[in-house]
Amino acid sequence: MIRICLKLILIGAILFYYGGCAARITAKNSSPPLSLEKVNWQIISEQQEGLEVHWEDAKDLRDFYRGGVQQKGEAEKKFQAGAYSEAMKLYNDSNEFFSIVLNHIDQDSAEFFLFEGSQILFFPNLLMGDNYYKMGHIHKKMDRQRSAYRYWKRALKSVRRSLQAEPTQWGLVLEEELNSLLASK
Repeated sequence: MIRICLKLILIGAILFYYGGCAARITAKNSSPPLSLEKVNWQIISEQQEGLEVHWEDAKDLRDFYRGGVQQKGEAEKKFQAGAYSEAMKLYNDSNEFFSIVLNHIDQDSAEFFLFEGSQILFFPNLLMGDNYYKMGHIHKKMDRQRSAYRYWKRALKSVRRSLQAEPTQWGLVLEEELNSLLASK
């Protein structure tokens, strides 16, 4: 009886761990960086359009990734309009969605296959890093230099994780900008 219970627990744990929306990703850091034409915010955003995902409705990793991208899209609009407090909240919401995804699949990939067989650009680390980068700029505009540096350090950590798995020009440019911002302290 105990053996059966232990086997069921083990099977449940395995299904929970691997039961997300895709298979494991292998690192490809030996390849040249992917160009901005292949990996950029507009393409990622367009791939995740559709039914809006709310936190309480998200059930699998695909939903959490889509929710993170959608919240980032709304944050970008508010950031461009100068509505910084609203943008901060949306960037935080986006990062919460991405945190759930990264708890299960921690590597970015340009060739990520969903279980339905469709392929997407999967860059939760890079998107989270870009969110932190923008949040740092918001804090800088509010004369909160220390907070800005903290966000930029988080951004750099996320961007480096992304570049380690899948080098992109977007990530390299962002890394360079972050290094410059942090060096000016």
